[in-house]
Amino acid sequence: MMNEMETGKSAGGDGMSWVVHEDMKIEMTKGDTPSFAFQAFLPDGSEYEFEEGDSVVFAAKRNKVDPEPAVRIEADVKEKMIRFSEEDTKHLELGKYIWELSLNKSSGYRCTFIANKVLKLTVEVA
Repeated sequence: MMNEMETGKSAGGDGMSWVVHEDMKIEMTKGDTPSFAFQAFLPDGSEYEFEEGDSVVFAAKRNKVDPEPAVRIEADVKEKMIRFSEEDTKHLELGKYIWELSLNKSSGYRCTFIANKVLKLTVEVA
């Protein structure tokens, strides 16, 4: 499966700041609530159509060897969106995390279609 996320998007002006770079590195302010669109593609280049029972999970770990993710967000597969809540990152330490996006089917099949990307949490001033 190939993959894609909206890149080069940022927001600001009301204290929120985030960006997704071309290499899919995410930089965001700790505790902010950005949303990111994603797509999944089949090997032939056609877009994967999510089916009933599919789930997509965004997971980020401080270190690859950590047993559990520091952040785990179930995406909205109908809208193809990952939505952060304030609580997702508010408790985390500043710095770099490694993130992935995986497709999980009700049959038990799991496919990580974006892997080993960087999430950088920056300081919250307020």
